[in-house]
Amino acid sequence: MRKKDHRIQDLISTIIAYAVISAPIVILVVVMAFSCFEKVKNTVTFHSPFEKKVYYTVDDEFYHVSKDCPALKDSDRVYSAYKGELKEKTPCEQCSEKN
Repeated sequence: MRKKDHRIQDLISTIIAYAVISAPIVILVVVMAFSCFEKVKNTVTFHSPFEKKVYYTVDDEFYHVSKDCPALKDSDRVYSAYKGELKEKTPCEQCSEKN
């Protein structure tokens, strides 16, 4: 064989060796990426662009459509969330009547 043929064979052998060594690593990375994606996908909630934010306090059983609702006047901490995230809370009568 010629010297050039030996270099091509060496190059092919090197490529095969790298492929054999790196294939399990690539497969592991791909599997880990998909498992992380599934976990994130199950925890993230996508909202409609038309869904409105509502306001609430931790101790209150109501949500409010307005941050200026009189029921929130004395509250120290008022949080906002999308209405669909607050399934356990019901609408406040005071601010629902105004809107």
